[in-house]
Amino acid sequence: MTGPAGRTLAIVNPAAGRGAGKRLAGRLAADLAGDGIAVDVVTTPGPGEGARLAAAAVEDGYARVLAVGGDGTANEIASGLVGSEVALALYPIGAGNDLARALGYPRSRRDLAAFLASARRRRIDVGEANGRVFVNAAGVGIDGHVAERVIASSRVVGQTLGYVVGALVSIATYRPRPMRVTLDGASFEGPHLIVVAANGTHFGSGMHVAPGAEMDDGLFDIVIGGDLGRWASLVALAKLYRGTHVDGRRVLAFRSRALDVELDQPEPMEADGEAVRAAALRVRMRPGALWVLSR
Repeated sequence: MTGPAGRTLAIVNPAAGRGAGKRLAGRLAADLAGDGIAVDVVTTPGPGEGARLAAAAVEDGYARVLAVGGDGTANEIASGLVGSEVALALYPIGAGNDLARALGYPRSRRDLAAFLASARRRRIDVGEANGRVFVNAAGVGIDGHVAERVIASSRVVGQTLGYVVGALVSIATYRPRPMRVTLDGASFEGPHLIVVAANGTHFGSGMHVAPGAEMDDGLFDIVIGGDLGRWASLVALAKLYRGTHVDGRRVLAFRSRALDVELDQPEPMEADGEAVRAAALRVRMRPGALWVLSR
């Protein structure tokens, strides 16, 4: 990853992986050096600081920035790199690691150094959700509801099961909300369980939301779930992990460069797993805006 072409900075989220980031920070440079990868290492001093550190890395002339954490960490660092020539690399230690899945990173940490040493540099698209950069997926409805509950669930059952528990609790309590959905060439109005703009293939810690998504085609894969009841939602959730949820009736799929969703009142929304509340979701594509290292 390093050499005459430039240097690499590793930005470590010390809270990621239930404290694994803090343990890794002190030994990461030595671990990677054993595979011929030289990095400088810094830790994020608090939430939101990854973007600032990444932007500083651009100014300092680094060629690559290694995001050590989960999807939230990758999102922050990508926000600081968008539009630059500096490439984002991943050292996934979070609960979801959905961006790493989409980019073909190995699941085992033992294989990461070899992967990084041979990874190719490529441009990918990014999205903007209400002006905020996202790399993997953004949506409104039950996925935002789940994102709000994952933190609480994770305290009890751990981060990995937190996604499943959060989804089940949300299915039991969340009902489809009235939405006005507009995308390229189509519009829908009525109760909807979920509307997702996917740039990557997975979200929610392994849910295969958009099996055919390509991160460099200039289009989002849009998934729209209509007025599903509790049982139908449970069935759709099970199918979501297999990528077989789109049925052409109550769960629809489209490709689009833009998505607008209007609601009657503020509802939970998520971008790369981070939850906010708003009364409208405006999603726009920024083609080829981010360099990454990938398979």
